[in-house]
Amino acid sequence: MKGIQFKRLGLAALICLGIVLVPTPEGVTPEGWRAFALFVGFVLACLFSAGGIGELALILIGGLLVTGAMPLETLLTGFANPAVWLVLFAFFAAIGFRNTSLGYRLAYLLIGRFGHHPIGLVYAISACDFIIAPFVPNTNARGAGILYPVTKALAEAMGSSPEKGTEKKIGAFLFMASFQLNLIIGALFLTAMSTNPLATEMLGKSFDISITWTDWFVYAAVPILLTLLLVPWLIYFLNRPQMTREERRIAPDFARTELAKMGRISRKEGIMTVIFLAMIILWAVGNKINLHATIVALMGVVALLLTEIISYQDVVQEQKAWDILLWLAPLIAITAYLNESGVIDWMVGLVQRPLAGQSPLFVYIVLVLAYYYVHYLLSSLFVHLQAFFLPFVGILVAMGFDAIVVGMVFALLTCVSPGTTHYGTGTASIYYAAGYMSQKEWWKTGFLVSVVEIIFIAGLGYGWISLMAS
Repeated sequence: MKGIQFKRLGLAALICLGIVLVPTPEGVTPEGWRAFALFVGFVLACLFSAGGIGELALILIGGLLVTGAMPLETLLTGFANPAVWLVLFAFFAAIGFRNTSLGYRLAYLLIGRFGHHPIGLVYAISACDFIIAPFVPNTNARGAGILYPVTKALAEAMGSSPEKGTEKKIGAFLFMASFQLNLIIGALFLTAMSTNPLATEMLGKSFDISITWTDWFVYAAVPILLTLLLVPWLIYFLNRPQMTREERRIAPDFARTELAKMGRISRKEGIMTVIFLAMIILWAVGNKINLHATIVALMGVVALLLTEIISYQDVVQEQKAWDILLWLAPLIAITAYLNESGVIDWMVGLVQRPLAGQSPLFVYIVLVLAYYYVHYLLSSLFVHLQAFFLPFVGILVAMGFDAIVVGMVFALLTCVSPGTTHYGTGTASIYYAAGYMSQKEWWKTGFLVSVVEIIFIAGLGYGWISLMAS
């Protein structure tokens, strides 16, 4: 999309104005109600594709300040939030993978070793994603930047191409499995997806709970790893590759050839590996030695600068990171402000009333399904999280559910919810555009994968997180 779509933005503005004219509900401040109206307009503008999220967030910020709905000082508190800087520093650290080609080397090493079967091939690609995920808080950057080129090269090397009419040979399976596992791995680490730190901050501000990097991994490990193991098999049976035993040997041979072209591991790759491992260790033990995950990320960036793996110019030119900083920080502040202004409590009560008298289990199931499948209407995880996370979690906490347990369940569901459609996230659009699956096939596979994810995360995961949080 190019620029602002004024007709769509105007429609969102009219709805926003209509909300402003509604009398302020009891328990909500007048300023909070105006802020809520503007925030609803922002969400609708995103839903209507009236502009990019950064452009629309700046319009929202301007509206909040001009109308006096939110003080400037309060709005700027988002820039002091550690979660924002954790995302930013992780983006900077990820530049090292790009500069050293370490991500590609890891992928080809794993494929050469384990890529003799289509399932093993997908596990190998995803193992690379697993290794670099703590460093790169963006599934688009990992999926589109590293995994997509590797997946496409492998499919074409094995003679699978939409242009040749051989997309079912292995490409359809590889592309869908690689895409889905990229999202699932994004749920495994606090720093693997930029919405994860935002979710923990929202939980901390609203329910006074703390979830560290290690806590997140422990809570997510069992449901997410089991999902990782099962989903490739489901996709395999839905999109069974049409390959002979001899053709399956092409992938590891191709990977070894690419490794040979890359030559021996370079000094910079070795340094990058050491810094990467040090960051993982410090993230894992940070809560025991009182070292915040954001500080660890900054230390990693400094180490990469000192060893000249990355340059300050690289940092300045990392547009995606600075783009996220510009709008993520204010959005975090806005969410906290809506909570303090009574808006979140009012929304919880509004949704709670139709569910009054129902069993807690019924309400939990309804909210889990509604939260996951509302992403059919969305193309942004940030909008999904900002609009629905706290109200849904708040309803369950008000009914007596543990805030850490339901908070983690809904945070994990956020990560995987874009897998149902070909527009749910930027990576989906890129993988779908490769042409290996029709929209009907993509949606069918995505829906069946979503059933597995809900069972393992909201079902088994609920029990596991309850056990670990007790």
